[in-house]
Amino acid sequence: MDVDEIGPEVSIALAAWGMAAPNRVTRVAGGTLNSNFRVESVDGTYFLRCYRANLETERIAGEHDLLRLVADLNIPAPVPIPTVAGETIVLVGEGRWTLAPWMAGEPVERRPSAEGLSAAQARSLGAAQGRIQDVLATHPDSDGARMLMRWDKEQSLGLLERLIAKARERREPDWLVEGLEAQRRMLETWDVLPPEAYASLPCQMLHGDFHDQQALFVGDDVSAIVDWEIWHTDPRAWDLVRSLAFSKVLASPRLEDYLAGYREHMRLSGSEVDLAMRLWFQSRVVGLWAWWAYLIEGNDRVAGFFPEMIAELERLREPAWQEGVAARVVRAAVG
Repeated sequence: MDVDEIGPEVSIALAAWGMAAPNRVTRVAGGTLNSNFRVESVDGTYFLRCYRANLETERIAGEHDLLRLVADLNIPAPVPIPTVAGETIVLVGEGRWTLAPWMAGEPVERRPSAEGLSAAQARSLGAAQGRIQDVLATHPDSDGARMLMRWDKEQSLGLLERLIAKARERREPDWLVEGLEAQRRMLETWDVLPPEAYASLPCQMLHGDFHDQQALFVGDDVSAIVDWEIWHTDPRAWDLVRSLAFSKVLASPRLEDYLAGYREHMRLSGSEVDLAMRLWFQSRVVGLWAWWAYLIEGNDRVAGFFPEMIAELERLREPAWQEGVAARVVRAAVG
């Protein structure tokens, strides 16, 4: 695709790096928040990103600082390239742009009817997460870090009412409205514990959105970890459980492989992992991010999450399922 077909902003942004006429610019598939492009020029291939409008510039600069730090510690990550003027963030209109080297590898395709990650890939992914946590445990912000997550049951119930009304107003499919209503019914009866109940979970600096689609693979090995923009401090065991779920290995045959890799770099206690599992289950019933992004903010790209979200809520209705999965994760994490 010719750069002019993408938009004039791309050409203006690339000019800041001295690229007057790249050979080819194509949109990168995937991603739910930012606009991403592959740029091919005579001197190499690059990754160009335009950040979402609601991400603070300070957060972008912090991401760039973190990328430089982890790369210096031999974590394969796309470090931003300075412009001719020495900046890593370029303003074009209201857009903020950055350029990085194109990292080798591809994410593993998620397939609903078959395993995505191989056993070796699951172990490599778990090892990558464990190594990143081990490295970031020494980050200055990890010292004295506390959990940032907050929630309120009554507020979530009120927002669910608003989301249900919005879905009906938009004439969304019945299954989507029924999914929202099922979450509301579950939340009404769920014993939601306050943040203080999880205060014992050790916290540190994290990638923030670690899962299989943030990892590039060459064969069975992780070749790079991308998308560090949601960096923050939170419980390390929460970060682990979140990735297990988002990577679709939480209740799959790949769970033990993933956690065997993770244990190569990080060792957690059984009580820590068990408490993180409780926090994860609760978060799925209290949390509304994807619904809100779709129905209120107009982000259609998150709609692909809904079938699995609804299926997960259905599983969470069964206490025996919760107990069985939590016990299995604890066993595999402790080793």
